[in-house]
Amino acid sequence: MIKLDLTGLWDFVVDLDPKYHNNPVIHPVPAYAQPDFNRRNWLKVPVPGVWNKYAEKLDIYEGVCWFVREFTGETLTSGFTAFLRFGAVNYRCRVFLNGQEVGTHEGGYTEFVVDVSGALKEGENVLGVEVDNRAVITKLPPVLGYFNYGGIHRDVSLEIHPGAFLEDVALTTGQETLGVTGTIRRREPDLRVKITCHGVETVVIPTGEEIREVQLRVPGVSPWTPDSPTLYPVTVQLLRGSKVLHEVSYRIGFRTIEMADGKVLLNGKSIFLKGICYVYDSPAYGLTMKPEQFETDLALLKELGVNTIRGHFPFTREFYEACDRIGIMVWNETPVYCLHPKDDATNTIFSDPEFIDLARSMIREMIRQVRNHPSVIVYSLGNECNVENKEAEGFFKVLCETVRALDPTRLVSYASLYCIVGPLAGLVDILGINQYWGWYDREYWGKEPPALDGPIDLKVLEEKLEELKHLHKKPMLMTEFGGDSIPGYMAESKNLWSEDYHAELLKATFAVLEKHPEIRGTFPFCFTDYRDPSKHVNGYWDYMNYKGVVSYDRRPKKAFYALKSLYGKGQ
Repeated sequence: MIKLDLTGLWDFVVDLDPKYHNNPVIHPVPAYAQPDFNRRNWLKVPVPGVWNKYAEKLDIYEGVCWFVREFTGETLTSGFTAFLRFGAVNYRCRVFLNGQEVGTHEGGYTEFVVDVSGALKEGENVLGVEVDNRAVITKLPPVLGYFNYGGIHRDVSLEIHPGAFLEDVALTTGQETLGVTGTIRRREPDLRVKITCHGVETVVIPTGEEIREVQLRVPGVSPWTPDSPTLYPVTVQLLRGSKVLHEVSYRIGFRTIEMADGKVLLNGKSIFLKGICYVYDSPAYGLTMKPEQFETDLALLKELGVNTIRGHFPFTREFYEACDRIGIMVWNETPVYCLHPKDDATNTIFSDPEFIDLARSMIREMIRQVRNHPSVIVYSLGNECNVENKEAEGFFKVLCETVRALDPTRLVSYASLYCIVGPLAGLVDILGINQYWGWYDREYWGKEPPALDGPIDLKVLEEKLEELKHLHKKPMLMTEFGGDSIPGYMAESKNLWSEDYHAELLKATFAVLEKHPEIRGTFPFCFTDYRDPSKHVNGYWDYMNYKGVVSYDRRPKKAFYALKSLYGKGQ
């Protein structure tokens, strides 16, 4: 395989009139996608990146932009296959190569590929990408609880395969076992597949395009755990004779994750998930996940005592590799959240074939990207939807079946809104509960603001947990709770919005949760403050969400130290 890195500087322009520029009568090929279009006065911008960081005037821009670059194609053999691989583009994009539209994609946080075999040529090629992040065209998420950055915010590469190659290689592990499946594209005669791991190797002769599960016993390996995240190299080679046609390599951990007797078992041993929600946003890079930012975050998370993070959208491969390496487990979620048709509504988003297909596509892309990472232990079907609508059960059943068909080795969960789990309790392995008693029940007001001070009252939380415990008899994760605190605002009287109140609310919530052994993990919301225009401006919220235990610039708040002390107690 030949791989060409297409990150770096691209030509960039804002398209303020896409309706005119993309009129097929006037422009059969959009003007900005034409290879000979004059781009002399366009900006030069970094890919990966987000346009909200290119210039101050683009900071809050939502709309259509174009990215174009030239690259030199390799010498091409007859019958080659070529893919463009995009780490992620937010939100919808159209891809053009040499003036030919070669693919489209919808969804802002998952990796995808575009087959460009029919458009790639030797010598100079011109690649154009139209990106549209308008909130009005964004289907999933239907609302934005974080900042709507726009752009090609993850890596781009070109992959050229001269002949047969491997695809969708999936690895599963047991205590000392490794399972391998995959697909051979453009199969040829006399092919063999060689698998090597930790001094053990096997060679199989596939009988068709599918590599049916190959099982290897790998004796002497140490189990992967957060305290000892041991990784081992795995190589899968496609051979003809002694010639390697294609090779893929991974670093895997031998571990199992399951539910038994109301507990989460990692490698057969009970583990409590000391978690936190992680909404990635960087003051320097926005949505773009640079190692210099997320490595800082991971170091703070380890200091905090966290062993699991809950992601609200899929991350980069490099981020998962870092979690594999340092021992942080991950709850992975596609942005299927806040779907709220009325209880008695019909023909809702839950029954819309277009939305169902999009949600399934996002889940498939997410799982294919992360399933070989030992750090990933939970797949989530969604977050805070109205599951009391009668069409919700069918929608989530389809998503659950999709997850289990692609990867039955992880736990399946869902994050409910204020303990309203509905029929989801029968679909998932472990219930996720989001609740903000002690915060939103005090913070929201009508014409008059609430009293800023006063005792923390969590009686409703206690009542709801007792109700759920007897109703579902199922283990639970407390997947969101907490409050906002303005960085640097200290108040001995523990006023709302102070760092003091935030810390005390976490302590009081944990005091309630510790009485409930059915709760097998806790995920305060959230790790860091971040940009959130959805919050109502009220004198404290100023287009920022302040629920972080660290500030936007990563300064620990009092809540950080309170949580560090709680997680240091052990479970």
